[in-house]
Amino acid sequence: MPLFSGDRSMGAVAPTAVDGKAENTLLENLGKPGAGIGANLQAAVATADSGNDAGLVLQLQDSFLRQANLAAGAVALVNELAQVLACERVTLGTVDDRKIDVVAVSNSAEFKPAQELMRQIAAAMQEAVDQGNRIVYPVASTDPIRIVLALADLHERSGHALASVALVAGGKAVGAVLAEWRGTTPPNQRRLELLDSLACAIGPLLALRQSAERSWSDRGAGMVSRTWQAMARRKDPAPKVLALTLLAALSAAAFVPVSYRIGAPGRIEGAVQRIVAAPLDGYLAKANVRPGDSVRAGDVLVELADQDLLLEQRRWEGTLAQHENSYAAALARSDRAQFVITQGKAGEARAQLELVRQQLARTRLLAPIDGVVIKGDLSQGLGAPVQRGDALITLAPAERYRLIVDVDERDIASVKTGQRGQLALASSPGDPLGFVVERVTPVASMQDGRNAFEVEARLLAAAPLLRPGLQGIAKIEAGERSTAWIWTHRGIDWLRLSLWSWGP
Repeated sequence: MPLFSGDRSMGAVAPTAVDGKAENTLLENLGKPGAGIGANLQAAVATADSGNDAGLVLQLQDSFLRQANLAAGAVALVNELAQVLACERVTLGTVDDRKIDVVAVSNSAEFKPAQELMRQIAAAMQEAVDQGNRIVYPVASTDPIRIVLALADLHERSGHALASVALVAGGKAVGAVLAEWRGTTPPNQRRLELLDSLACAIGPLLALRQSAERSWSDRGAGMVSRTWQAMARRKDPAPKVLALTLLAALSAAAFVPVSYRIGAPGRIEGAVQRIVAAPLDGYLAKANVRPGDSVRAGDVLVELADQDLLLEQRRWEGTLAQHENSYAAALARSDRAQFVITQGKAGEARAQLELVRQQLARTRLLAPIDGVVIKGDLSQGLGAPVQRGDALITLAPAERYRLIVDVDERDIASVKTGQRGQLALASSPGDPLGFVVERVTPVASMQDGRNAFEVEARLLAAAPLLRPGLQGIAKIEAGERSTAWIWTHRGIDWLRLSLWSWGP
């Protein structure tokens, strides 16, 4: 059968009974829907053994645990316990720094701990906690001798019969319950036994609730106290050795200097980048290279469509021939005016023809240097229009690279020219490359949502598979600092800046 806490399933139970009739009744009671697990368990236990108070204790436990917090659970517990024991009043208190604090009083929504009555009730419960036993007043002649001064004062004031019992968890008193009956006759033995059973069952639950609701400061203080007690034990050297080891580690972290390295993303670029741009407006006709291809100076990289220019060349060639014929005819007729006019028009046509020829020559874009194509995949854009000045191909010299490190603005003050470092590329993280910082760019830029400065560095050795565009993590050596400073300086700087921003 499933076990529920509210609407949440927490586990299951599989009971087994020797008597078939008792087993059926037990399972029937366990399966009944009810307000909580306590009522079902009470019915089941009562069926199995009606001669004990286990079911009633379980019901009281359920009333205590069903509430959201310790205060609400204590109120539910004392109200139900007052009905079960037929008490005039039931009070629950918890032990706080060896003193009793009243938490709940039956049939009372509000109470003031500073009242004289509450102080007397707390003193009566304190007597049971200090002596570690159940104390009844008025005292019977057969009862052992106990200190009952506080109970006697409370009895004289209220005129009630009293029973105070400590709630114990793990051999330590965590609280107490005080039950009061109208009249001066002590309660019967069965009620006292039920109170004892309840104290044994509620004590661990009360300690569990107290531990769950303790503040972080109280938990820290408790941890310190337990650590100190462990240190004080003479026959157990392990805590002392552990403490000395921890102290040595903290001292080393605070005072022993280690190498401080600034980490930042880095990328490989060509030492010199040359851009091949469109010399004129036109259309892409042919792309001979793609990114990653090696080229030599003079190789044809891109060809632009030249049909329009060829037509323009023919037109100006015809115009030039026409003007030259007119020029010759005017010369033969000795027509000076016509001769000068046709001579000028022939010169204009000749200049336009030369311009078209130069444009035709520039339709074939050549590599200016030996290198590698690092940008410009035009193979998918053939026939697309281009405008004069558009960047088509980017070249970088082969085997000549530089490193660009994007250093966060919080660390840029520690970066200086001449510092050394290492770069681990994503393509070969096991083979770091050495570099030297050559220039710190004084202008910041946004990099992945953070403000960063570009630091230019020179690689000390080129790897065989090094290519422009590779990325990795660079570590710049920035002197020596203590481990504690390395771990905490970011937080301290943030705190300083926050205090500065909040200040006047």
